[in-house]
Amino acid sequence: MRRALPRWCELLPALLLVAVALHQIFLARTEALSPWSGGGFGMFSTTDGWGARHLHAFALRPGLRRELELPEELIDPVRRALALPTEPRLRALAETLATLPTPDQGPLEAIEIQVFARRYDPVTLAPSGELLRGVVVRFDER
Repeated sequence: MRRALPRWCELLPALLLVAVALHQIFLARTEALSPWSGGGFGMFSTTDGWGARHLHAFALRPGLRRELELPEELIDPVRRALALPTEPRLRALAETLATLPTPDQGPLEAIEIQVFARRYDPVTLAPSGELLRGVVVRFDER
């Protein structure tokens, strides 16, 4: 004889789906999560995927601000930062970038990282970049 599941067990899959959707909406609103990530709710309503975002990183030295080339071996951390540019994630990327050699002289003062999303003017459809999040990670004497 089969025993019937309690009513809450039947609702569990729907409740989990709603919880995932609400968490994704929360992260999209508060942490700039790309709608194409984190569950994908709302992804077809926007072009704002991590591939439509771009990241700029700068090494700051006394009297100098140089944009850094992002090496191929950092493609995964960069993609994660583009999809969900949280401050801890950008700080970790800055720490990694600080270890890379540059042709500049002088002590490294800071690494600045900026993440931009592509936006389109509603009238002209001209693309522009909108700053989603930026951090400056300062370094003491190394």
